[in-house]
Amino acid sequence: MECLAQGPANTAAWMEQRTRLLKSDTYSRVGLLELRDEACLLKLYLVKSPWQRLAFRLGYSRALRSFDMALALAGLGLPVPAPRACVQVEQGMLLLTQGIADGRDLRALWLEQPEPARAELLMRSAADTLAALHHAGFAHGDGKWSNLLWCGERFLLVDLDAARQVKARPAAGLPPRQLRDLARFTVDAEELGATPQQYEVFLQRYAQRMSCAREDLLNAIEEPASAIRRRHARKYGSGRVS
Repeated sequence: MECLAQGPANTAAWMEQRTRLLKSDTYSRVGLLELRDEACLLKLYLVKSPWQRLAFRLGYSRALRSFDMALALAGLGLPVPAPRACVQVEQGMLLLTQGIADGRDLRALWLEQPEPARAELLMRSAADTLAALHHAGFAHGDGKWSNLLWCGERFLLVDLDAARQVKARPAAGLPPRQLRDLARFTVDAEELGATPQQYEVFLQRYAQRMSCAREDLLNAIEEPASAIRRRHARKYGSGRVS
């Protein structure tokens, strides 16, 4: 709040001036800022309508859902950036989490065409992170590669507003929400050009961590993955790179 008070009063403009801006679009701003010798990631959720402004004031927002879920997951020792604060501002809601210096997501890392050994490390690490979340009884809600942020030794899960606790694992396999996480990851692997061998590293590692059969897992992923492929084809056309 002390830093915000130094202006400008418009929070979006404040972020553009005071943070290292990483993303700017119609409804959000994302930037890095050093606060009291600690790197913080700030995400501003801009109000879209008078109804949403009222919802924000009543405590209903993606920012608050992300903050509450981050608190819950961090409390269980799961791989997420540490939550710092959630602040209501005139233009919307400002979420602060632990900042990862030079942090890049799996999508960005993959587009650099990593060497085979590095690619296998990334696949294993992604499997470890998703398996840790799922084993604890949660689903992310959007398992795309840009939501896996590399922090130097492992992946952290970001954008947690759709994350949910799921019902107990059924005897026949994983809950549907967790399967959708895996399906979304799988479609990104296809669209970003991961080879079958590279994807297999992910699949085998995840199956090992979750104590499930690789063949059963692959079969269960296919239906939600097909739905995502059809949706992407309608929205983006063929040959999309997510």
